[in-house]
Formats: sequence, C-alpha cells, structure tokens
Amino acid sequence: MITGLGYVLTAGRVFSDRFEKEISRLVLVAAVPALSFNSFMQPLDIRALRQGMTLIAWGFVLYAVLLVISPLAYWRVSSADQRRILGIITTFGSTTVFGIPIVGAVYGARGVIYASLFNIAYRILLYTYVYIRMSKQQVTLRQMMKILVNPIVVATLLGLSCWLFQPLAPHVIVGQHLVAFYRIDQTAPWLYQPLQYLASLAAPLSWLLVGCALGSRLSPTEILTDRLAWYYGALKSFMVPAVCLGSVEACQLVGIGQVSLTGIAAIALLMCSPTSTIPVVYSVNYHQYPLMTAKCSIVSNITSIMALPVWLF
Repeated sequence: MITGLGYVLTAGRVFSDRFEKEISRLVLVAAVPALSFNSFMQPLDIRALRQGMTLIAWGFVLYAVLLVISPLAYWRVSSADQRRILGIITTFGSTTVFGIPIVGAVYGARGVIYASLFNIAYRILLYTYVYIRMSKQQVTLRQMMKILVNPIVVATLLGLSCWLFQPLAPHVIVGQHLVAFYRIDQTAPWLYQPLQYLASLAAPLSWLLVGCALGSRLSPTEILTDRLAWYYGALKSFMVPAVCLGSVEACQLVGIGQVSLTGIAAIALLMCSPTSTIPVVYSVNYHQYPLMTAKCSIVSNITSIMALPVWLF
C-alpha cells in the first residue's frame, strides 16, 4: 500500500525528484542506523551464543557464497553491472522487517536470537561490501575510513559490540532484572524510544521510495509483465532458500556445523524474505539501475508471500 501511495503521488506530480533524493538521505543517515543499533538491544544468552556461534559462521559462509554464485544465475543479462546488482539483491532479503518477525511468531524468543546471530554477517556485509559495490567507490585507505564513519556502519559495529560485551560491562538493576548499563531499552527508555521511532521509519520510507522510483517512470503493466523481475522473484523466494537449506542439511549429515532445528528454520525463513530495502535505496541514491531494483523488489514481495507457506511447512 505504501509503495502504491508513492507511485500515485509521484505519477500525479505531488512529489518531485528532489523529494525522492532527500527521503533516501533521511533513510540512510537516520532511520537505518537507528534500526541497526536498536536490533542489538537484547539480552546475551550464553547457551544461545554457543549455538549462535555456528549460525554466525554459517551466515558469513552462505552470504559470501551467494554473492559469488547469484550473478551467474543471470547469465542471459548482457550487462556485467546489471548481473552484479541482481546478484546483490538476490543475496540480501528484508530480514529485519519480514524474516525475523515471522521467525519470532513461529519459534519464539530463541528463534529471534538465532535469527539475529545469523543476521550479523548480513548487517556487516550489507553496510560495507554492498555499499562499496553499489556506490562504485574505489577501495582506498581514505575510502575505507569514509566507510567506517558511515552512520550505518558505525551503528552496526557499536550495536554488535554492546551486545557481545554485556557480561563485562557494569550492571544496574532495572525492576527485577540485572542489565548492562548501556542497555538503553531498559535503562534509558527516553533515548531508546526516539531511536525506535526513527527505526520504524526505515521500512515504510523505503517502500515509499520504491513507489516514487516507479511512479516517475513506469506503469503497473510494465512492472507485472517484466520477465526479468519474475525470474528474479522465483530465484529469491524459492531457489535461494533451497540452496541454503540444502547446504546446511548436507553438512549436518557429515557432522559439520551442527545447527538445531530452530536454527535451520530461521535460516530458511530469513533467506526467503523479499528484497532488502537497503540495496534498493542504494540503487536509487547512486543511480544503479533503480527501475530494475524497484520492479524486482515489488515482485519479490508477491513471490515471498507465495513461498512462505512452503518454507514454514
């Protein structure tokens, strides 16, 4: 609905091109950093961490492998740049908005912890490697320093450090619980809540941006009849989770990287998520085939809804 609103208001010339650019900056500088940091404001469960260490490793392995092999699935696309962008949006799904809530609804708090741990690789690669590739910046020392001070990267690394080092930090009593002093979700709700408001803007504003990109250039017929977008949707929602699930299960049989059923289910559900909004925002902001990524994003929402019952089963 929000994407449709962006489409209608842009097609009706209520929104200008400048609006699209400014909103994309707001998402990248404020909303996404808040979302990234707040996601780590949760207890560190030592037992879950032991299982989670395996999931962290699986996250890096699966995302790295997908980044290599996903562009190969688009061998019929003539442009190498397009194949690279398609590979990126095939690899990264909207796990925070789509995947983790579903995992939590089905598997409870333990499922959320496992999904969050698996998602560490996602966050690090999405806000570093994908940023470099989509912005087409040269990998120099100066550029690396610029990336490290990027608000999204800073928020991700700070949140990860806070989550990992909770046992070593000074603790305070909040109600009947002992928590690290920097767990602002418990100790400073006056600070946590505004960040949560900002975080909640990330998804709707990104969906609005998708609609703006489409409304300025495309009709619904062009979106729904795009064969590449539907091919992408089938790969994103069905093939990617199948490859990840098959890889994990195969390793289970030979005793490598043992993961619990809840962890395996979390991987499958996260990987069937529709297109992540962050690469789409990057593509709009850095002019990396925004129409293609916008169409693929919309179609993947449809195919992910179709695929979800399959993966839940």
